[in-house]
Amino acid sequence: MMRDFFRSLFLVVSRRSWVLMFLNWLFFGFIVVGALLGQAGVVQVYTLLPFSEVFPIEVGSALLMVGFIFVFNLVLSGFLFLTLSGLAFFVLPLGLLSLRGLLWGVLFGGVSTPVFLVALPTLILEGEGYVLAALAGVYLGLSWLKPKWAYRGEDLSRLEGFKRALKDGARVYVFVVLLLLVAAVVETATLIFV
Repeated sequence: MMRDFFRSLFLVVSRRSWVLMFLNWLFFGFIVVGALLGQAGVVQVYTLLPFSEVFPIEVGSALLMVGFIFVFNLVLSGFLFLTLSGLAFFVLPLGLLSLRGLLWGVLFGGVSTPVFLVALPTLILEGEGYVLAALAGVYLGLSWLKPKWAYRGEDLSRLEGFKRALKDGARVYVFVVLLLLVAAVVETATLIFV
């Protein structure tokens, strides 16, 4: 039963492998561009690093911090900005994902190599969660605007396409939730032990 469930999840994502690959290139490419712009001094971000010196973290509050980071990243960063924006217009998740990558690149371009290497697992996990959230947003927007683009070879009405995109988006969001939960645990552990 669980095997069939996860097979259906992988099937939804694998059918969109080209779009997923494009979104990954877009997001992580803009991280590189942001880092180069930050290194060149074109864009500057002032940040308080390390975070743990500003807000001391006790081990007892680690679960609370994991919960806060997870809910913030899932609801605000993932769902509202990247998925629901796609419902309004399917191109918005692309722009917001690119902007996030650019800002992350500028932010991480100014840190030392050891700090970057410590932050890298969180950056990859959260980034992939955001890419998948943007994937769901793009297909939500396409499903009601142009269902033939979202589901090639199928003759779906806008309503049928939208209902299918909601189901597919829910399946994609299983991966989003898992990635962002693991990212929140890794980020909290990084802040506690670094």
